[in-house]
Amino acid sequence: MFHLTQRDWRKSPLMLGALGALWTLVTPTKAQAQAPAQEAAPAEARPSAGLPSLASQIEEATQEARIARRKVELLEEQLAAMAKQPSAATADEKGFALRSADGAHSLRFHTLLQVDSRWFVDNGALSDKADTFLIRRFRPSLDGTLLGFVNCRFTPDFAGGSATVFDAYADLGPVPWLHLVAGKFKTPLGLERLQTDADLVFIERALTQNLTPQRDVGVALWGEIVGGLIVYHAGVYNGNADATISDVDTNHAKDFVGRLLVQPFRLEGLGAAGELGLHFAASTGNRLGTGTNPQLPSYKSGGQNTIFSYNAPSGDATGINTPFAHLRQTRLNPGLFYYYGPVGMLGEYVWDKQGVQKGNTAITSFKHQAAHATVSVVIAGRNGYNGATPHQNLDLKKGTWGALEIAARWNWLKLDDATFGSTTDTTQPVFADATKSISKAQGFGGAVNYLASRALKLAVDFEQTRFTGGNVAADKKTVVSRGTENVIIGRLQLNF
Repeated sequence: MFHLTQRDWRKSPLMLGALGALWTLVTPTKAQAQAPAQEAAPAEARPSAGLPSLASQIEEATQEARIARRKVELLEEQLAAMAKQPSAATADEKGFALRSADGAHSLRFHTLLQVDSRWFVDNGALSDKADTFLIRRFRPSLDGTLLGFVNCRFTPDFAGGSATVFDAYADLGPVPWLHLVAGKFKTPLGLERLQTDADLVFIERALTQNLTPQRDVGVALWGEIVGGLIVYHAGVYNGNADATISDVDTNHAKDFVGRLLVQPFRLEGLGAAGELGLHFAASTGNRLGTGTNPQLPSYKSGGQNTIFSYNAPSGDATGINTPFAHLRQTRLNPGLFYYYGPVGMLGEYVWDKQGVQKGNTAITSFKHQAAHATVSVVIAGRNGYNGATPHQNLDLKKGTWGALEIAARWNWLKLDDATFGSTTDTTQPVFADATKSISKAQGFGGAVNYLASRALKLAVDFEQTRFTGGNVAADKKTVVSRGTENVIIGRLQLNF
């Protein structure tokens, strides 16, 4: 058998020749295979001038896809939010409402009903005349919104067997700091008067209400600055007399009324300190009454009995002996409120200077004053200027009972002594009869209110008011004080 060792294989001429021929054939083939690769590499590494790379094109397309997908998601979210907004009727303890799908237009119907009873205690003959049940207020109301920034309200009152329009206005508020309101509404006089009738602590307002108008017709600018840190109000009104609600002016003179409310705890970070308001309001305007149209007010006690009025002689057809409002009336009204959790207080002062004339020559100005202070505490609820609110409404199934509010009040009214003439100079004109009208009143009261919810309230008040003047002795000449008024008032209130 033919066999070669490794050493013989390397020395064999035949084998060496064969290997040489094989190497010659193989080596060019490898070179030719490698040459295209070597030439292609530089061409692939150098991108064409002015054309983006494939990687950048992919990244750009990916980014555009992300943006398009996000736009679709946002549109779907908006459509879903609009679908959730009710466009049909809704009903809750705030009333009945209709609202468009986008919320720009709405109409809400709600009602305030207050059924009272008044009981006068130890008031002699007065208790036989004034104890009564009554409908104190029955005010259905329509509130509307147009275009998202035009608010309006219409509120009549059907209590007392007659219909009276209390509110009828439109309020244009494109931004919080600038509103234009026109129509019939409350002037910004009287800190307690500016509280809604449903949110009062006491059933009847304090004696200070006698020196401010109930409503007036006019136009005003108002707004809230820095989230309510400052609330301003400036308007022009017909100029109603104290405690009145007339719709039409009888002369060209008008009232200018302004208010500034500062609420320092509205600043960021101070909300935990409570609710503090520093209020100052003022008005001035001319009165052009006549003997047949006096434009002078009468004032009432906490029990709603008339305690002061200017003389109105019977048979005075020409008005020559009847006092009437003449020229300037000015009111100043500082006040403040503070609420912290369940505890609250509200106080104010009203200074009222009124020009009055009698006959052709007797012209003077009277300075009347009033003040009050009210403190309250809410058990199982939160106190506030906009009324007490239970932490949990009455629900017998859940075992929740609403809230209890307890309050105390001092109030005071002082009429100018010159109104009743002079006790030493009988030539001085008399504008009010001291035997029929009081010159001073001072009252103390307490209140207990049960709030099943904001919509249902049961209240009981007791108020004692002492008077100076207002009555006559047995001799029909000597002025004595009107008897002390002790009144218990109860109320069932529905506000929905």
